[in-house]
Amino acid sequence: MRLSSHALALTLATCLLSGCATNFTPELMRSEIRAQRGESPLAAFELNLGRFTTLMIKSAIAGDDGELPFAGVDSLHVAVYEVSAPSGPAIDVTQIPVRGWEEVLRMQDPSRSGMVLIKPKGDMVGDLVVVGAGPERVIFARLQGRLSRDLPVRLGSVLREGGPNEVQRVLSELDGP
Repeated sequence: MRLSSHALALTLATCLLSGCATNFTPELMRSEIRAQRGESPLAAFELNLGRFTTLMIKSAIAGDDGELPFAGVDSLHVAVYEVSAPSGPAIDVTQIPVRGWEEVLRMQDPSRSGMVLIKPKGDMVGDLVVVGAGPERVIFARLQGRLSRDLPVRLGSVLREGGPNEVQRVLSELDGP
C-alpha cells in the first residue's frame, strides 16, 4: 500500500504534534521553580496515584451504598512546594509553555498566578491540570479519567477567588466530579 504525499504529510504532522503536548509533571514544576527562583523548593510533598493504585484505594474505601470517592478519576498526581518568600512577585506559572491543552483559566498578578488546562475526552474531560502559585507555595494537580466538564470551571473559580491554598484544600476534600 502506498500513501499519497498529502496522506504522508498529514500522518507525519499528526505524529509530530501528538508528541508535542506539554507533559505536566512534578518535575516540570520543580524545574520552573528553579528557573524563576534560582533555587529548588524548600520543601515538597508529591503524591502520584496511578490507575492501579487509584482503583485499589477506591475499592477499599467504597461506601456501604457502593458510592466511590473520586468517581471518574483513574489517576491523580498532586504536588505542593514550599518556596522562599521573595520580596517581589510570586512565581508566574503562566510562563510555562503550554502546547496541546485547552485553556480554561490563565491568571497572573504580582501576588499569585495560576492555570487550569484540559484535554477533552468525548463529552467529558480526560485530563485536567491545575497549577497555582502564591508568594510561598506552588500547587500542582493532574487528574486523569472521565471527569465532569464542570470540574475545571469549579477549580478555576476556586483558584481565581481563593488562590493556591484554597485549591489545595479543595483537592484534599475531592470526592469526585
